[in-house]
Amino acid sequence: MANEDSVILKEVDQALEEDRTWNFFRQHGPALIGAAVVIVAGVAGWQLWNHMRTEQAMEQALDYRNALELLEEDREAGRAALEAVAEENGGYAALASLQEASSYAAGGERLKALEIYRGVASGNAPKRIRELASLRAGYLALADGRDAVMGDVSDIAESGGPFSFYAREMLGVASLSAKDYESAFATFNALSMDLETPSGVRDRAEEFAALAEAGRAGVNISGELKVDDVVRSLGLDAAQDAGPAEETGEGAGNGEEAATEDNAPSDETPSEEMPSDEMIGDASAEDGHDGHDHEE
Repeated sequence: MANEDSVILKEVDQALEEDRTWNFFRQHGPALIGAAVVIVAGVAGWQLWNHMRTEQAMEQALDYRNALELLEEDREAGRAALEAVAEENGGYAALASLQEASSYAAGGERLKALEIYRGVASGNAPKRIRELASLRAGYLALADGRDAVMGDVSDIAESGGPFSFYAREMLGVASLSAKDYESAFATFNALSMDLETPSGVRDRAEEFAALAEAGRAGVNISGELKVDDVVRSLGLDAAQDAGPAEETGEGAGNGEEAATEDNAPSDETPSEEMPSDEMIGDASAEDGHDGHDHEE
């Protein structure tokens, strides 16, 4: 009897378990099936989107390479091709814009290049590409003054990123151009003392700092030669230098007069270049014409 009771209890438990399972799937089955369908559809959609994105990137990469090759053969056609790639807003859009701007800069069209660089810097490109565009814009903006350069690179200089050293260097150059030697020296000296500064930037900063210090000391470093600078370099003043110059001038004048008197032809020596009136008359007589007919 005990064995029969245990068997019956097991069958009852199995029946109850099957009922609970059936009731669960009957209540939640549609939701589970729908979730499974959504998951499968999502994975499939992601795979399809990724595949299409890869294909698009490969096509854009090919267009970008063809545009660069065309740029070497035909500048205008290459620029148009790069602009078309940039308008696609893909992964190569910003790179195409940078190449287009570089072409304009190399061709002397500074303002056009500056416009494109600033467009990339204010766009939705990756951060490093935007910073690179800002640096190139700042370089071209040196011709417009320090304020224009600051508008392009001041944020990068304060960011502490890998491009901040180059931005600070550019600000120092702008200060040199503006003849603000105090600011230029402070900028370059800080760069030269910063151990994190790249070696190339640090070496240039040391040279620029020395140049700014010379400008701060009153040395003319603008390349415009002035009389006062020459006098100062010789250790003379204008009053001391005026006397010998006048004496030298008088001596030179006397020498020129003497040379003129020594080299002047005498009245006794006939000139070999200009014939005399008598020679002209003799020659006319030999030809049977008078001087007047010969002149006509």
